[in-house]
Amino acid sequence: MEIAEAKLAVDQILDEERERPTIGYKDIANDWIVRSKEMTPEEIKAWTKISLTPRMNLWALRRESPRSVTETPQVYMFSGTNADLLMSVYGSVNETERPQVVDHLLRRVASGGTGTSAKPTDYQFPDFSGTVCELPLIAEFCFRTGNIESFFVATTKPTMPTYSLAIMMRQLEDTIALNWDWFSNEQLAEIPTWLATLRTIADRQTHSASGPTGGPLVKNPHYIMGRERQAEQIVKSIDDIVKECKQARYWYLKGRLQRTINMEVESDKSRIEDFLTKLGFNDDMIKTLNAAENDYRSNTDSFELKSCLGHLRSFLEHLHREAANSIAAAAGDTVTDRWGDATNYLRRQRYFTKQHEAFIVSLYTLISDTSVHPLGAEREYARLLRNVVIEYGVMFLTVLAKKGVRVG
Repeated sequence: MEIAEAKLAVDQILDEERERPTIGYKDIANDWIVRSKEMTPEEIKAWTKISLTPRMNLWALRRESPRSVTETPQVYMFSGTNADLLMSVYGSVNETERPQVVDHLLRRVASGGTGTSAKPTDYQFPDFSGTVCELPLIAEFCFRTGNIESFFVATTKPTMPTYSLAIMMRQLEDTIALNWDWFSNEQLAEIPTWLATLRTIADRQTHSASGPTGGPLVKNPHYIMGRERQAEQIVKSIDDIVKECKQARYWYLKGRLQRTINMEVESDKSRIEDFLTKLGFNDDMIKTLNAAENDYRSNTDSFELKSCLGHLRSFLEHLHREAANSIAAAAGDTVTDRWGDATNYLRRQRYFTKQHEAFIVSLYTLISDTSVHPLGAEREYARLLRNVVIEYGVMFLTVLAKKGVRVG
């Protein structure tokens, strides 16, 4: 798709989202019960945690201030028709021109956005003062395509608080409370600083004058009457977001200190499943990864651990083969449908470097050669290789998403 056509499509999608919002989060934990016999170890652990205490629905959670940040982000799934359409447009644009698409999107954030009155029968979250807008979709799109810092830079550009910015901040509260694992620990630490400029701009419109109790009032030279409501909401949301970031960082810390689970690895496994679905990979890919998880249990014996490694090898192999076949078809190329040929083709197409190729080939060889795993240390090798495959998978799929690759 040509860049001019892509920008036009982006505007059409965003204008529609502003009128009739489609995005949102859904609690999917109860859906797991339908397939209880197929639940992965992560899902079982998450279900156990949320079953120990009463769980509020999203409506009740959104009434909290500040919001409680879930320890189990895999319980909440983000979706939306216009989010999928936006990703499709992004993926159809030449990789070198994608920054232009992001810049085009973020102009709406920088300008403060334009809201539309929400119809009572079509209530959506988030809204503010009976208004909905497209900025929440822009925010979620940036978070899920690796344009996080660019998004926060755009939030420093508005000169006045608006209803749309207030709505966007309410969405960010939702994102961190429910899907905080899309941000790294370091990014969560930076978010309060990144939002400081917007908070200052909003705070200036909350009062016409200020001063100590019983003392003289000093006139606020920045104040313009009529923007108090949206300004107060933005300030409140940002203050709550700061507290949410602290709790989310605590979950990262807890995951590191508790040797029974690595929170970042478990979160990345959920991200892999999300990527596989959104990018169009065969459903068997998720089933293979889950089969590896089911074999990797605390009471597994050497035979089940060997089966776990077999599933990991199969996942890694088909990850490259499906991606290479799709990329080759789009480019009018032909690639032999084998692991080695697919990996070599991906390197030649610059999806990774020669050193990267050497690493992943060595990993594949290590997983394949069960004879190198010393007796008595099967679990340690299985844990190491499982974690490396998960982290490699999320890295590789992130590259595909940024390049707009669609499989199938």
